[in-house]
Amino acid sequence: MGHGIAQVFALAGHLVTVVDTEPAAFQAARRKITRNLELMQEYALVSEAQAAPVLERITFTTTLAQLGGAALVIEAVTESLDVKRAVYAELAQHLEPGALLASNTSSIPIRAMADATGRPDRFTTTHFFRPAYLCPMVEVTKGEATSEATVEAVLALLRGAGLRPVRINQDLPGQVANRLRQALFREALDLVDRGVISAEDLDELAAFSFSPRMPLMGVIRDRDLAGLEIALSGADSVWPDLCNADRGHQTLRDLVRGGHFGLKTGRGFLDWSQVDFAAHWEHLERQQLEIYAAMRRIDLWPT
Repeated sequence: MGHGIAQVFALAGHLVTVVDTEPAAFQAARRKITRNLELMQEYALVSEAQAAPVLERITFTTTLAQLGGAALVIEAVTESLDVKRAVYAELAQHLEPGALLASNTSSIPIRAMADATGRPDRFTTTHFFRPAYLCPMVEVTKGEATSEATVEAVLALLRGAGLRPVRINQDLPGQVANRLRQALFREALDLVDRGVISAEDLDELAAFSFSPRMPLMGVIRDRDLAGLEIALSGADSVWPDLCNADRGHQTLRDLVRGGHFGLKTGRGFLDWSQVDFAAHWEHLERQQLEIYAAMRRIDLWPT
């Protein structure tokens, strides 16, 4: 996620410093950003003149001390509370008092991290979605100690970079988007586990029934459009039978314990052994670009 986030701000004209403990990551980041920009030009999302100076605006370093003059630092390290807290503790030795700090966490609540930052009032989230250089949505959460000025400043910076940030008013695990995704995944996995439907058929059913309507109708608006009396009847009928498990299903745990993480390892719920990781992701990004281009044509793109 880090290289995509850096690209977004550099494309918007900001000077960006990327920190990683492994220098080899920088070559990969440059290569990915270059390819991202080529795709964006191919789909007329940026011009050659806009893309040309992007990498010149990005500095790569292995030391957090180089962030001393930063106005905003976005942490995008692995989704481990201990690792994040360790990064924040070191960052606190280098950042200026007025610097803003944000986490790209997708699941960890702010309250579990805030004290380690040394600036809980200037700490929030900037949860980007993959691929960060294409998806405009960013979740910005107001933690218990986060000041209103911090939230407004981060929202303004993101809007200025051409993004569509949304404000999350309570500090919840998973914020909002991932809570919705986890609720859907829990029910989907339960149905597959019980033999109600195969994983392949479930994905196809979701992809070609309600999913294409999501950009048009959202979740709440969809119920308004269908009629709330129908929504109420459905809720009373279906909700009592929905999965209410409070931990990941055993099927999921067995896959993870067996080292089967999905595409990256060649096997998950599905067999990915014959699929090239990089080629598959580029194919998916091209498909997203086509969808996003269509959304712009029909005036559905968020602004």
